[in-house]
Amino acid sequence: MLTSDTPVNTLGPDLKARYGHRLRRVMLDLGLTCPNRDGESGYGGCIYCDLDGSGTGAMKQRRPLLEQWQEQLKRIQRSDDTGGAIIYFQSYSNTYPDLLPLARALETMAPYSETAPVVSVGTRPDCFSPEAAALLGSYRDRFSEVWVEFGLETADDRVQKLIGRHDSLRSFHRACELAREHGISIIAHTICGLPGEAKNGLQRQVEEISIAGCSGIKFHQLMVLRKTKLEHLWRQGKVDLLTTDEYVSLVADALEILPPNIVVHRLVAENPAENYLAPSGWPSRAKVHHLIESEMRHRGSFQGCRRGYLVAGEQAT
Repeated sequence: MLTSDTPVNTLGPDLKARYGHRLRRVMLDLGLTCPNRDGESGYGGCIYCDLDGSGTGAMKQRRPLLEQWQEQLKRIQRSDDTGGAIIYFQSYSNTYPDLLPLARALETMAPYSETAPVVSVGTRPDCFSPEAAALLGSYRDRFSEVWVEFGLETADDRVQKLIGRHDSLRSFHRACELAREHGISIIAHTICGLPGEAKNGLQRQVEEISIAGCSGIKFHQLMVLRKTKLEHLWRQGKVDLLTTDEYVSLVADALEILPPNIVVHRLVAENPAENYLAPSGWPSRAKVHHLIESEMRHRGSFQGCRRGYLVAGEQAT
């Protein structure tokens, strides 16, 4: 429950309240692709997406699934041996071009559900078919929770075209409806600061995510990574990037209209230093997280306050 000291409903406390301990993501790579890379929808990917499809690239190194799992599990247990894991199929679109790799991976990982009670599958909305929804739904009795993570990124189809994404808001809502029908929890990804996005673009994304019945949200700032189309535009001076202060203000605005029952899985993104180019001068992810919550305390606001919700302990007037 939100309090005046805790203005945002974040994932860590939510999971600890339900499982009694922390759960940390173990990112697994199935070595798949995306319709925006292989020519089905486009070539080269979205302008901001790197060659690893926003993932680890482990399959390119020919690392089997269980090897990836064991290596990452050891890493998180070294820092926290009291917690558990979330199995996260992250890279590219994990329900494309067919479901066989994902089906095999789910069956491989299901025996580890005691350690990892949650499985999460990242994909594009336009790659989420009724068959994909049925496959994920069928694992609800093998895992405590099954999540699907959809990139919305923008609620403006005009911007979808500008960034070369080749998806749509309608596709996002259709995919969310399929997921809900099969009892799958939906985590939506947003990007703040895309080229051509209106100033209230992030707030519009939050509204659509609320309408779609999502249970979680991830906020990301636009970042320039190496070997992306965005890198070329940035080097040509054609991209304006947000400052930390601008991002903090826009996310705080969006949080004020986000229903408090939607769990915030991420407030800001980060990327390995070897891939990262811009914006420069940003503080650490933990610091930006702190700045966002501090901004909301300074405003006297909290998640959902502009939707008529009350902070715990407040009385209606």
